[in-house]
Amino acid sequence: MGASMGASADTSAADAEASAIGKRVRDSEIVVTGTLESRELQKLKSPALGVSIDSEQIGAINTINTEDAIRYAPNLIVRKRYIGDANATLSFRNMHTTQTPRALVTVDGFLISDFLGASYSTAPKWAVLAPGDIARAEIIYGPTSARYSGNSLGGTLELVTREITENALRLNAQGFFQNYKYYDTDEDLYGYSLDAQADLKLDDRGGISFGYRHFENEGQPQQWRTVTPGTPYADQAIVDMGLGFPLRIAAQDAIADATEDQFRLRGNYDLGQGWTMRALAALLIDQDDTTNPKSFLRDESGAPTFIGISGITQGLSTSHELLTGLGLNGTISGWSVDLAASRFTLLKDRQRQSDPADVTTGIIPDSGKVTDDDAHWTALNATAERVLGIHSLSLGASYTGYYGNSETSATTAWRSMSDPVLQNASGGETELVGLFAEDALALTPEITATLGLRWEHWRAQNGFLLNGDDRVDYASRSDDAWSPKAALTWRPDAMTEFTASAAWATRFPTIGELYQASLISYGPNVGEVDLDGFNPDLTPEKGFDLQLTASRRIDNVKVTLSGYRQAVEDTLFSQSILIPSSDDPGTIVSQSLITNIGEVETWGIDLIVAAEDLILDGLDLDANLSWIDAKITENPLNPALVGNRFPRVPEWRANASLRYRVSDALDVAANVRHQNTPDRNIENNSSSRCGTYYCVSPFTFVDLKATTHLGAVDLSVGVDNLLDEKAFVFHPYPGRTVSIGLHWKGGL
Repeated sequence: MGASMGASADTSAADAEASAIGKRVRDSEIVVTGTLESRELQKLKSPALGVSIDSEQIGAINTINTEDAIRYAPNLIVRKRYIGDANATLSFRNMHTTQTPRALVTVDGFLISDFLGASYSTAPKWAVLAPGDIARAEIIYGPTSARYSGNSLGGTLELVTREITENALRLNAQGFFQNYKYYDTDEDLYGYSLDAQADLKLDDRGGISFGYRHFENEGQPQQWRTVTPGTPYADQAIVDMGLGFPLRIAAQDAIADATEDQFRLRGNYDLGQGWTMRALAALLIDQDDTTNPKSFLRDESGAPTFIGISGITQGLSTSHELLTGLGLNGTISGWSVDLAASRFTLLKDRQRQSDPADVTTGIIPDSGKVTDDDAHWTALNATAERVLGIHSLSLGASYTGYYGNSETSATTAWRSMSDPVLQNASGGETELVGLFAEDALALTPEITATLGLRWEHWRAQNGFLLNGDDRVDYASRSDDAWSPKAALTWRPDAMTEFTASAAWATRFPTIGELYQASLISYGPNVGEVDLDGFNPDLTPEKGFDLQLTASRRIDNVKVTLSGYRQAVEDTLFSQSILIPSSDDPGTIVSQSLITNIGEVETWGIDLIVAAEDLILDGLDLDANLSWIDAKITENPLNPALVGNRFPRVPEWRANASLRYRVSDALDVAANVRHQNTPDRNIENNSSSRCGTYYCVSPFTFVDLKATTHLGAVDLSVGVDNLLDEKAFVFHPYPGRTVSIGLHWKGGL
């Protein structure tokens, strides 16, 4: 009996020590004190590299659209072509800007990632929030946690909204201006936004917020058009040799005139007995007008003319989008449970475009095309967490279902849509079911091992392609994937941490990659469906991610150094290959289409520095420097590409944000964004690295902001791209843009 009692006492002591270790692990994850600590992860979970952007950092940014909040985060880029761009895609580390299915983006746990395709048009739905809704942003690099689907292969971003703690009315007004000059383009462009929010506190049990924002902006022209040599006025063209061959620039596309009306509702409520509810609803009405292209050429009378100029069109687009989300969290039998359900619906999406101007007469015809898109997705997530001795367990399940359908019709009058005739259509559905288990095992007070496993079941169904009277239906497909994760964290003291992690992830194809063929852009069959331009038998891409991260806090400075290697087999990306022609299988043609590239390997290093009260009280710094080497290492379909750098991934990225609290009444900030020249195309040919229109160019943008606090009023003045640098991601980035903001907050 004595031996038995001794064993029991030893076990109790061990359990107590283990519980204490577990508590220290949990506390290191969630306790937030001071400025530097507020930049640690609080909502997202990962044993490897993750960063947060807090309200102080966001306040130093000229945030006009929601995606601006992450502008200076380490080793990522938002391809935002102009203010109000609905196609602002997000890329982490080694991602091309069209590899959108590798970026998992949520708002308060509700999915806003557009996994309907992988293109410039499948950006996250940023506009479900106004900039003033955001309290913080959290970012994980790579698929290091079993909690998140294979779509986290590049990284995960969660936007966290501002808590509702009081009765308040908030009014925000912004105005912005740029003068854009390039070639013969010289445009004064204006925009503004008006936002009103009412926050209502529901006793001591929660709150609800109503918001409405109206936004308008004139964005710089997104493309310039060339003239055919030998046509009557071609000698007036501006010749650009930046690509190594002449671009004879003769016209600009229309100014991108964007208008948005945004209705927002969000809230949280204490249901009692430890349960709380959160909700989010957003309705966006978006309209874009591109009806005023301009020619640089003049005829004999001095009037502008489009004679000889290719690709000149006019367009109008309208989109109505709705996101709804509901979440619950509480405790069941000692388990902390979180449930989230969300639904995104494309209520209406119609793009009307004229046929190109006649190169002989220069007249833009009334005929054109109308494209109607129908889409929705549903996301369900459930997680449960509990500490049992030295184990911090997490279990969960998820479901996402995507539906997309696109129809293009010809019309004799593109504005009024007279007599539309269906030309082509495509669409399909995908579903992804996931289960995960993860255990953060406190081996000692200093060492934690995190082990995770994720299983996913994917299904694609109802895929079809319609071209005129011909319809092809594709058989359903399904696949399964297991993705193990492992990490070892050593904290020798309270200021130092080392983490080594290994993670596998599988990213399955989207509807757009499988079924939505593109249209032919050039030649006699322009506008018709490219039957050779897609592959319904694509396999998923499989990534293996290794990271080694070290961080050290020295007084008021924290330094983080992270090295990583990621190898992705069967990378989904477009390349040119030789295939049989759809018209004549006996004829071999060169075709560019999304395929599986054998392997793309990336090596990289991220250096992140955060400092508060640096030299002077109130002087804070966030800076980061990234080196990326992404290359094709295997490619059976086109071995000539092996050794090439992956396109649109620069070798160097750097950001810095320097902020100074001059007094209680004045804050100032100076910020810098830089990347060097990435390769424009996968061929890495003679025109792959260039710095003109059509290229993906280097840039160094200097941004400034000053905010004065006058009681209930904040007045800010800022400028982005202070040096008016001309930079391109095929399309031009904005030039020097001046913004003025006025914020007022009062009681209700």
